[in-house]
Amino acid sequence: MQEGNLQYWLRGNAWPLPWKERLRIVYESAQGLEYLHKMCNPPLIHRDVKADNILLTTNLVAKLSDFGLVRDLTGTQVLTQGVVGTPGYLDPNYPFSFQLTEKSDVYSFGVVLLEIITGKPSILEGPEESQHLADFVKQDLLKGNIESILDPNMGGQQSFNSIWKVADLALRCTIHHPIGRPDMTAVVTELKECLDLEMSSNITGHLPSGDRSPYSDFSRTESSVGNVIYGGNDEVALTGGMRLSDYGPAVR
Repeated sequence: MQEGNLQYWLRGNAWPLPWKERLRIVYESAQGLEYLHKMCNPPLIHRDVKADNILLTTNLVAKLSDFGLVRDLTGTQVLTQGVVGTPGYLDPNYPFSFQLTEKSDVYSFGVVLLEIITGKPSILEGPEESQHLADFVKQDLLKGNIESILDPNMGGQQSFNSIWKVADLALRCTIHHPIGRPDMTAVVTELKECLDLEMSSNITGHLPSGDRSPYSDFSRTESSVGNVIYGGNDEVALTGGMRLSDYGPAVR
């Protein structure tokens, strides 16, 4: 696609990607994933949801891509032989059970949500050992300071209320036990609420005119209907059953 993929914009692009644009991109991507789970006949699971499989058009409209690992979900789960997918995005139960459900896609999408907040990859390499992005985020948010994890490349201001809500949603999506995760319909609903909250604020989140991508005018004229293109330890969100809303600012 003309503007590459979401991973490029988060970690390889010279231009900031404002929070409102990030939020809209993941909302459109969630709609595409919900379409696979709920509206396709038979239902499908993607099995490789990640930031570089979210492609972006000239106007940064998101398109879910790479269906090389897609499987028919006519039952409640899919048994596989061997581990397939991308490390860092894989459902932590999968390497042991080799069973996939739609909640496996939800886990992967939750990691993408954490990426748009932090700008960091799904696995953080340290001097002694690596750390999963979800663990990194939980450690910092338990201190009640979300600013410490924000991607400095967002460019401009953003509403912390919507960021807290997305962080809470992301950590619920990445709960280790699938039964505690929301389904994609709930994810779409909550992201729409976050996007409405952000759009209703007086904070501007668009790129300065001098810093726009030379390939994109952000005219938002392209329809985003469909949002799908075709191509090749148990916890309750946070330790002690607490949710991020218990630590973050009250949503107004």
